[in-house]
Amino acid sequence: TENPFEQERLRLQHRIDRVRSQKSPMTPGQAERFELIKEGLRRLLASGASTKEEAASLIKRIRRIATFGTRIEVETMSVWPNHDRKARPASEFFVNERIDLLVREGETYRNDYRDQRRRIVFYALQKPIPFMTRVPEKIGQKYVERDDEVETQKYCGLVLAGIIGACGVAATIIISRQNRQTH
Repeated sequence: TENPFEQERLRLQHRIDRVRSQKSPMTPGQAERFELIKEGLRRLLASGASTKEEAASLIKRIRRIATFGTRIEVETMSVWPNHDRKARPASEFFVNERIDLLVREGETYRNDYRDQRRRIVFYALQKPIPFMTRVPEKIGQKYVERDDEVETQKYCGLVLAGIIGACGVAATIIISRQNRQTH
């Protein structure tokens, strides 16, 4: 399902990340826009609404003002409805409750300090190398970490290269067998 809140948050965050990754120093205009985008992101995260439609229009307005507006517009924009007891954070209107609960349960299991086994997490920054992993040695009460892990990006690249290579070998074998049968 579409989550407009996350889309707008990611758009602002990408702009912030792009500016941070620049090697050259910022001009005063760029520094001003950078501060406005950071303030817009802060206000987006603090925004609230009473209905889903109101929340959707509010988050789009916040991003538009943070990206193209002036300092006065950003600092004076209203992000929470006044005197409305039914108001709640704008992000809550777009969250799938079941998925959110499953994610929280997964995080709880992943971060459980009592489980000393190595965890293979899909979105982990590093993954253990298959068939090369050793059982961690228990020294005292703790398991010793081993450096038999590789960065996820390299791991996925190697898996993809292996699949491509296997497909190439399989295609070569199939075509060569077909060529032998026709001669």
